Amino acid sequence: MKRVVFFAILFCFVGCSTPQHSWPDTNRDVVWTAMVAAANAPDYDAADPRKRWIVTQNLVDANASKGIIQVRRSLNRSLQLPLQNEQVDQRDWFFSIQLLPNIPPTATFSSVNSTLIPAQLLDEANRFFDTVDDLLQNSQE
Repeated sequence: MKRVVFFAILFCFVGCSTPQHSWPDTNRDVVWTAMVAAANAPDYDAADPRKRWIVTQNLVDANASKGIIQVRRSLNRSLQLPLQNEQVDQRDWFFSIQLLPNIPPTATFSSVNSTLIPAQLLDEANRFFDTVDDLLQNSQE
């Protein structure tokens, strides 16, 4: 019984958190431009075949005055790992990224609906923030 209570509490603290990322020493307008570019050009060509997807639809609504980007995305993949049958998957995601008015610029990443489970939300947030980091690094070179 103690384990069940422990895992329930752990899930609430870990599963209910909102991923966020900050960019110290970076201009807010430059961060916003990189965020919009990352949302408009998603890259799912990962080294891990379980994280490779084909984007079939990517609708992005960026509101600069509110600092909010809303993304509706449909993904498909056909995955066949060794000694397994082919697995065909399709996912529809709807998430929101908000650039907070903080100094340094900080963004939060959240699911608009409950289709993303916490692990998927963290994966997608990390993928997005890594893309923004890459774009910002390339703009400084």
